[in-house]
Formats: sequence, C-alpha cells, structure tokens
Amino acid sequence: MKSNQPTLKKITWLVLPLSAVGLGLLLANGCKKETASTPSTQPVVSAEKNSFKEVTSRLDPGGSLYLYLSTEQLLANLSDRVSAWRQTVLSMPNLNDEARGNVARAFDAATNLIAQSGVEDVSGFGMSSIATEPGLYHSKAFLHHYPDKGTGFLWKIMGQQPHPLTGLEMLPTNTAMATFSDADLPLVWSVIQKQASQSGFPQAQDFVNKLPEEFQKVTGLSLETVLNSLGGEFGFVITLDPSRMIPVPLPTSEPLQVPEPGLMLVVKVKDDTVFNRIDQELSKRNRQIVRIDKSNLKMRTMPLPLPLPIQLRPTIASSEGYLFVATTDTLIQEVLAVKSGQKPGLKATDEFKHLAKDMPVEGNRFVFMSERFGRTILQIQRETLQRNGKVQPAQQQLLQSLFQPDTAGFCYSVSANTDEGWLTVGNSSQSPANTLVAFSAAVPAALAAIAIPNFVKAREVAQKNACINNLRQLDAAKAQWALENNKTGNDMPTMDDLRPFLKGKISCPAGGHYTLGTVADRPTCSIPGHTLEH
Repeated sequence: MKSNQPTLKKITWLVLPLSAVGLGLLLANGCKKETASTPSTQPVVSAEKNSFKEVTSRLDPGGSLYLYLSTEQLLANLSDRVSAWRQTVLSMPNLNDEARGNVARAFDAATNLIAQSGVEDVSGFGMSSIATEPGLYHSKAFLHHYPDKGTGFLWKIMGQQPHPLTGLEMLPTNTAMATFSDADLPLVWSVIQKQASQSGFPQAQDFVNKLPEEFQKVTGLSLETVLNSLGGEFGFVITLDPSRMIPVPLPTSEPLQVPEPGLMLVVKVKDDTVFNRIDQELSKRNRQIVRIDKSNLKMRTMPLPLPLPIQLRPTIASSEGYLFVATTDTLIQEVLAVKSGQKPGLKATDEFKHLAKDMPVEGNRFVFMSERFGRTILQIQRETLQRNGKVQPAQQQLLQSLFQPDTAGFCYSVSANTDEGWLTVGNSSQSPANTLVAFSAAVPAALAAIAIPNFVKAREVAQKNACINNLRQLDAAKAQWALENNKTGNDMPTMDDLRPFLKGKISCPAGGHYTLGTVADRPTCSIPGHTLEH
C-alpha cells in the first residue's frame, strides 16, 4: 500500500497559501473605510403609539386624497395640561383676589369639561377620496377612538348605535335637500346642568336653574316634559317644484325665476305633547284652522288669504311617531303617502340610486343634496353677481372663480357612530382634495378681494383730504400775499410769490395740478373731487 504523505503535503501547501490570501482579503475589507451607505429598505417604526392601522383600515387608498393625523400625543391628558397652565396664569402680577378666584374657577370648569367630554379619547383622524367614475367621488372620514374609550358625552349626543335610515322612507321625489340626524337633547340638558353646577360660578348656576321656569312661562309646558316626549331624531327637508316657477327678489332690476320651494321640519316624538300644546294655542288665536283628525293622523292647517307668489299654508301634523311642520299641507300629505308606500319616493329615483351605490344602509345621520338644488343655488349666485352693478368686473371674475364651480354640486353622505368612532361615507360631485386646495387658496384670495378695493378706496380718500388741505393752505397764502403786498382781488399771484407763506413744497398726492387763479378765486386741482368748498 502506497503512502499518502506526498499527496497530503501537496494539499497542505495548497491550502495554506489560499487561507493566507483569504485572511488578508478579510482583514483588508474589514479595515477598509466605507465610501457610501446604502439606504435601508426596512420601514421605520414609530416610537410613539398611534392609531394609523386602525384609521387607515377604514379608508380607501389609491385615490386623489389620503390623509392621516395622529392626535394621540396632542389630546391625551389635555385636561391635566390645561390644569397645569392654571398656575402660570395665577402667577401673573396685578391680579386681585377676586380676579384670581375667577381665573381659578374658569380653569376648573374648563378642565372638568374637557375630562368629561371625551375629546381626550380622540386618537386620530383620517380622510380618503377616490373617483369611482368621472365626476363622482367616493369619500370617507373617520374620527377614531380605541374600543375601550369613547365614553364622554361628545360621543353620545349625536346618537350611540347606528340604525336604519327611516328618514329616507318619507322623502318625496322632488326632494332637493334633506338632512336627518340623531340628537339626544335630554343628554345635552343634563350636561348643561352638570357643568353649570360644577363651574363654581353662582351666576351660571342661577341662570340654568331659572331656564325651566322661563321655558314654561313661554310655552306652557315644562321643559322636562317636552324633552321626555322627544324621540331623539330631527330632520329638515327642502323640496323644489319645477312645475311652478316663482320670482326671487335680487338686488337687480329683474327678478330671478326658480322652482317653488317647500320647507319641512320633522321631529321624532314619543307622544303628542308638543302637537297638542300647539293645537291648543291655535284654537285660541285662529278660528279658520282646517282640521284633520284620523286614527293615524292629526293635522292643522292655517290658510293665509294673502296674494303671495308662493304657496304658503303653514301646517303642523302628528302621525305614527313623527311631528311635521311644513309650509303647506300638500307637502305633508305627499310625505305621508311616500311613507305608507302609496307613492314612490326619493329612494326610487335614478339620481338617488346612483348616489347610494356602495353606501351604508344604517347610520345616525345622513345628508342628501340633489343636482337640481345645486343648479338652483348656482344660478342664484351667478345671476346675483352678473346683475349687481356695484361689483367691479375684476372682483366679479375673482368671486366667480372662487365660489362658483363649473358644475352644480350634489351629494349623499351617511355618518355612523361605530365601536371605534365616527365614520362618514359619501358620494359627491366634488372632490375633497380639490375642495381643500380651493379653500386654502380661496381664504387669502377672498380677503384680498375684500381688502384691496377697500385699501384703494381708503388711499383715494386720504389723498383727497390731503389735497383739500393743500388747497386751504394755498388760499390762505394768497390772502396773506395780497395783504402784505397791497394787492386787490383781481391780482393773480404765482407759486413763487406764495412760497414764503407756505410750509414746505405743496403738491397733490394724487398727481393733480393746481391752478391758483386770482386772489378772489379759490385755488383748484385738476383731479375731480379735489375741490375746496366755499
């Protein structure tokens, strides 16, 4: 058997040099100074807690607007920070004992209000908007709190649990604008009472304590009874009837013709307390009341024998848990027919179906605005500006570009109080991104549109007053020149003659030219309006 020693020696001699080379390269690279850094591809993790994931999970990426704002560090323990400012204010000099007491009570009231309101629970806000089709934007806005938060009264006043949007079930097809919202008025009143009692200001507590008595004197009902009769939902409706056009008075020579509007207030109620009280008062004051009393409807209409361009028959009605107050009984009858299913309503129209696509069917608040309402408002704005002769062309063009979009606005939005905060979803003809940009530009531009003409006018008035003062000096100088030089009223001085009697150089600040005239004449300026009155 042959020995492997020669082979091993060869391998050893081969490995050792390679190892040395490798070690040298390693040391060289280790000692080599870095000449460039490669950016890290790892995402940066926030060192502060925030609600980014919770908020953005409710938004739609990929559109024209995507916004997140963390308020966790800003609003957390806000009441403690306000309370800490108290000592700073109290340490200010020249505060007497009464003032110090009022400041201390004011800080106590503010701290208490913040702590109980729930504003400290707001952990973030987000917005998004994406175009679902040309000219239609699906937008969302979310005001977030964590699931174990949101117990303050601000999270409860506008409704606590989302519910079917029953207000939509009663809107007629000619509805131009409508908004229905939950509102817990008994809770609002209890908050007012509690904050007044804890404010430390006897005047505030006395005022709140007297309100129920004053309310009963005016209405004939106790405030507690009225609040307990309310069902926690309120609505306002505007209709437009294109079959009847009425004139709208404008600051112009010709009135503008628009579709006849109808107005209606809707209040969800638990009983007929409010209706019965109004009915009682109407019976005392007006015997011409038209009455309807059915098992499911009580209605009172007051005909107005006046030559009005608009139908106006003020009507109040109570039906199936709702109180209605409208401009005409016809409008209420239309609403009740839609509500009972006897006539198609707004939900059956193509416009609403288009706007309601991908929208929630439950919530605590909704807002609807039709395109015809937007067109009517747009028409009134345009006609007012175009026919108003007092608006300068430049100002008119600026105002039109800022406040008049190219197309009429329309929208439908639903807001809901979820287990993590308020979520608003809407479809609209206006992009929130464009609105934010336009608003940021409109504010300074509008201020400029107001300020610049006023500045120019003020400058013109100042120049006129200065010029008239110059004319007075010239007139007095002529009289002094004539007196010292034995001149008559027919003599005509030059500016050099009057120089010794003037204080400094006299010239019109608006660039006008002065004519001295004779001693008997008043000096004049070439600028119209710059006149020295006799």
